[in-house]
Amino acid sequence: MKYRLMGIVIILAMSTLLCGCWDTLDMENLDIGLIAGYDTPPSGEAGQVAVTALLAAVVEKDEKIGTYSAQTVGETRSRRAYNEPRQYTLSQLQVMLIGQDLARQGFRSIVDPNMREPRVKPSINVAVVNGRAEELLHFMAKKDLKRVSDVLISLLQTIPERAFVPRTSLFCLAADSYAPGMAVAVPVLQPANNQQGVELTGCALFAQDRMIAQLDRMETRSLVLLSGKKAHGWIPFSLYKDGQLYDEGTVFVANQRKVKVSRQGELIVFDIQVTLKGRLVEHAVVQHSSTLYEEQHLREIEQAVADDLKMQMQDFIEFMQEELRIDAIDITPYALAKWRQEITPQLEQSFIEDVLINVDVEVKLQNTGELG
Repeated sequence: MKYRLMGIVIILAMSTLLCGCWDTLDMENLDIGLIAGYDTPPSGEAGQVAVTALLAAVVEKDEKIGTYSAQTVGETRSRRAYNEPRQYTLSQLQVMLIGQDLARQGFRSIVDPNMREPRVKPSINVAVVNGRAEELLHFMAKKDLKRVSDVLISLLQTIPERAFVPRTSLFCLAADSYAPGMAVAVPVLQPANNQQGVELTGCALFAQDRMIAQLDRMETRSLVLLSGKKAHGWIPFSLYKDGQLYDEGTVFVANQRKVKVSRQGELIVFDIQVTLKGRLVEHAVVQHSSTLYEEQHLREIEQAVADDLKMQMQDFIEFMQEELRIDAIDITPYALAKWRQEITPQLEQSFIEDVLINVDVEVKLQNTGELG
């Protein structure tokens, strides 16, 4: 009896030390934001920003979309509190969409409050919408409201595994866009041409907090390869002999980059080596050749892919130096590592315009595939 009483006393004493969920909230009482879209307010509405939230399906059968306009992002959350019966939470936010007009004006007013919000993960993916973010979300909802968040989250998270398009996080956008003399690339979304879903059209470049250019898919591929962002993708090729097409097809490759920086007197020289490794996916031989079953034919395909990509990258470098006049391929840090004090004053003026950038491309394919 004595030991039993002691056991009861010990259990009661331990129970006073146990924690309880005194501040728990049921899922049914939360509006869980999965995607946030930011635009300029619609015509006729006051304010500086319109925030569209895609909410998870908790109580309702389908995901829900709601838009509020105000002077600031914080004020839109305040207005939501007066209209919605549930508490709005950002702890599960996965994607931030920025409308084209707002991207041109500047994103500081929307990035700052999200970076300050402890419930918003800095790793969430960011994309620019070619148009309005609100309209894109409603367009997708008409197609399949249950899958809007799944499609956008998966598309932006995994795109570098399938195409040469960058993935950009909230932290990278906030940090890299303010680096002097450098730009950050953000993927661009729009409704697909067949009106059945969405597609990535390339990327947008931001300097400071404003969008300065939009790149198509080919330009985006050149940017990704030159900047060394890890990605995989399909690249078409064509082989000609004596001016006649005799083979064409596709390769699937992954990329890597090496950069060397040197000086020739006052001129700073960047040598970029881009290496692509992968496999031959397909090819359709137009004209018979005696080399089709030889290793030499594979070498010819590798060279054709390398030559095409080198030409495209040289065109992009010229565009970057003469029109953008800003480093979009992340090579400035290599020069800063050697001559920081000397070149720092030039970064916001004409540094990238006055350097020489050389690029070389090497393609390594593993197999010849089925020969026609």
